[in-house]
Amino acid sequence: MKTEVAASGRILVVDDQPDNRNILARRLERRGYEVVVRESAIDIETIVVEERIELVLLDWMMPERSGLDALVGLRLIFDAERLPVIMVTALDGGDSIERALEGGANDYISKPIDIRVLIARVRSHLDRRAAVIALDAAKHDLERTVQERTRELLQVNKSLSAEIAERQAAETRAIDSAQHDTLTGLPNRRHFLEELDVRLALGRSSGAPFALLYIDLNRFKPINDVHGHAVGDQTLQMIAGRLRSFVGDENFCARLGGDEFAVILMRIGDNRRLHEEMRRLVHLLNEPMTLNGLRLTVGASIGAAMYPDDGVTAEDLLQRSDAAMLRAKSEGQECQRFDMAMDEELRRKAALEAELRIAIPNGAIVPYFQPVIRLGDESLAYFEVLARWPHPERGMIPPVEFIAAAEEAGLIDKLFWTLLSQSCSAALKAPGNFSIAVNISPSQIRDEWFPEKVIRTLQELNFPANRLEIEVTETAMISDSGRAKNVLVSLKNQGVRIALDDFGTGYSSLALLRSLPLDKVKVDRSFVTNMLADKENATIVNAIVGLGRALGLTVTAEGIEDLETARALCDIGCDYGQGYVFGKASQFPLYGLQEKARRA
Repeated sequence: MKTEVAASGRILVVDDQPDNRNILARRLERRGYEVVVRESAIDIETIVVEERIELVLLDWMMPERSGLDALVGLRLIFDAERLPVIMVTALDGGDSIERALEGGANDYISKPIDIRVLIARVRSHLDRRAAVIALDAAKHDLERTVQERTRELLQVNKSLSAEIAERQAAETRAIDSAQHDTLTGLPNRRHFLEELDVRLALGRSSGAPFALLYIDLNRFKPINDVHGHAVGDQTLQMIAGRLRSFVGDENFCARLGGDEFAVILMRIGDNRRLHEEMRRLVHLLNEPMTLNGLRLTVGASIGAAMYPDDGVTAEDLLQRSDAAMLRAKSEGQECQRFDMAMDEELRRKAALEAELRIAIPNGAIVPYFQPVIRLGDESLAYFEVLARWPHPERGMIPPVEFIAAAEEAGLIDKLFWTLLSQSCSAALKAPGNFSIAVNISPSQIRDEWFPEKVIRTLQELNFPANRLEIEVTETAMISDSGRAKNVLVSLKNQGVRIALDDFGTGYSSLALLRSLPLDKVKVDRSFVTNMLADKENATIVNAIVGLGRALGLTVTAEGIEDLETARALCDIGCDYGQGYVFGKASQFPLYGLQEKARRA
């Protein structure tokens, strides 16, 4: 085993951020350097003299004295050969680099710092400084023989060559790291797109067809949520290994991000061969894997697009193979090749997204209010806010269609704030000081500023926080329970009530349920709708109601469609109910009129 030779030299690290100073100091000391740290560049000239500093790592942005000003001060006393200065900067503009070099910096390195590159540059500059000192000594020692001087200079040159080679190797490794996924070692999206361009150029010049497979793992998220990120990471690594074995030398595979992968298969010219290869890959990915004593099956949905039949550009092939994958997933199939009907679906989705970008800021998507009833006396408890889009040409667009489109387009946050403002304003104008409940998306539960935004909106509208209830799903909480808990605690402290929506359909544990600041759980409609005819569903509903009461939480049942189910829920202690039997969602929060019509 090769042992790393200890380095030497006194280095001054100047950075106003403690974490940055400490990390750099530890990494340099591990390699044998003596390190002096300072949080400010004030009196840096004196520090260099008193501490016998040989090289300075100088942060660009500091409050009391900037790195550039300190560099200019050092260069009035020390030349660049005898005191190397490496600027450390988070600024990525060429202007800042040019100013640093013009000010006398020997080198620069950008944040975040690649330690390997930094060490190579530090060694290189210290060796060059040593060479200068050695040459100074040689010049003042004229009595040395020519042979001794030649030997010394050859040794220095050899050392410098080695350091330059090491720096070049470090930079090569850095380039390789930029092109590969750090977890799986597979080429990343950037490398994949570069390779796809190469294969397209080859196809245009030679006429050789090929297939692009877009792969999405089917059961990765439950594995990651239930068994933890460590098992999730190992799962992705095993999937990557299987993909490598599948593609061999001529083909190409990459991790595009998350649980999505892509494969380029050369010399695929017909449907029969394509489907043979896809079925072979599906079989490979469906094989169970054993991790830490767990037997796991992931599986995958695969979409394919062929060059040149299905597209002749990288964008077309990626979009169309992705569309084929989504079709396979939605229809419960394992693999699917793109067809032109999917292209129409892509255009339809693009048109819907374009309309959403206009409809949301213009308030075209409006809140509807569904009454939630106290089951004991069938009186109004509060309203749940539901999004509705009455389209001027297409009629009422189902929420399941435009909510998903808003999430994919990154518009769900804007939609939430528009609906919250509209529903609070409507509630203030309606008779009675009733409360409203609104749903939030998984992305919002991970936003640490979300509680502040909610309270600021309520204050602007003069809507009391205790009249607002936030509903969040189990799945949203599981993905980052620590951050979700912090967000919910902040909301709860401001008087907002918290409900766990669709309880029983996710993967939450009793421990998680107890740790969260909940006021209520909502039983999913899939258990409630046919509970009178399905004993298993009735047992589940009874258990959820009992669990809620044991934890001091109120319980709301969704999807009540008849009074018999409502009475059965009341008998087992369920507090609230909502469903068609109590009235459909309407644009105005007026339960009284609906109740009279129902009873008539």
